[in-house]
Amino acid sequence: MKNPILLLLAIFSIMPSFSTERDTTVIFNQKEILIKDSSEIVSVTVYENGNKYNKYYESRHIDGKKQTSWELSESVSFPFSDLIAGKKKDKRFVPHWSGIGFGFCNAMGGSMKFLDSPTGISLDFSGSFEIFWNFATIFTPIHRDNWGFITGIGLDWRNYVMNDNRYFTKQNGQIKIVPCPEDAHLDFSRLKTVDLTIPLLIEWQTRTFLHGPLFFSLGPVIGIKTYSSMKTKYTVGNEKVQHFNKNIKVNPINLDIMAQGGYGTFGFYVKLSPFNIMQQKHAPEMRSFSAGVMLHF
Repeated sequence: MKNPILLLLAIFSIMPSFSTERDTTVIFNQKEILIKDSSEIVSVTVYENGNKYNKYYESRHIDGKKQTSWELSESVSFPFSDLIAGKKKDKRFVPHWSGIGFGFCNAMGGSMKFLDSPTGISLDFSGSFEIFWNFATIFTPIHRDNWGFITGIGLDWRNYVMNDNRYFTKQNGQIKIVPCPEDAHLDFSRLKTVDLTIPLLIEWQTRTFLHGPLFFSLGPVIGIKTYSSMKTKYTVGNEKVQHFNKNIKVNPINLDIMAQGGYGTFGFYVKLSPFNIMQQKHAPEMRSFSAGVMLHF
């Protein structure tokens, strides 16, 4: 594309000037080339054909000096960046990763069924929750306005809470689930993890109706464990008993398969991990499942 532009510049530079300014548009290789020629400036701008907002290249010659700029398709965004710099109306592809989310968690076994009391694990779905903040997005469109690849960075905090009279405990380096003493009342028993997350998502979106994009995305989200702990409180008579452990044998790197859909800045998501939360030789089988909502920035 660069050679035809230079050729057009050379042609127009030797043509006599019959007026103070001339505009010429040339269609080449599905690109629209706009040439502006005046006594003071000659400029060449290349757009996507039919889309003046998507600029690929611009070159200006002012008083014998040349200014050239290229537009890259890859972009980086951060939460609130649109509020600081002003929202751009010429965005072709709007990624859906940066933002905050809230959901509920549960645990699944190897057969991809929710765990229940006979397995020793029974989680309180309404009390087990996930909160995450995705604070950076890197994306590139891969097919015009409709498809794009998204990655970035986020933080994910999950709390898994038991709902039976059983609790998490650490015995001889092993994470186990044991029943409370007969005369004890369980206040709570929870397992907490904090991950640094990196998504690898493919997103499809469309603006064929209404104004905001309708979008769907799918792909793996890599989780790097940054913190984990286990805490239990129960009451025996008038005495409070508490257990707290940090080294709970979680897998240092985990993976979720994430599916998301929504409209504009609002979305629903589902995550399912094919791997155990904790190392299987040190803890019972327990794979994470979560679902909830997200507000994108």
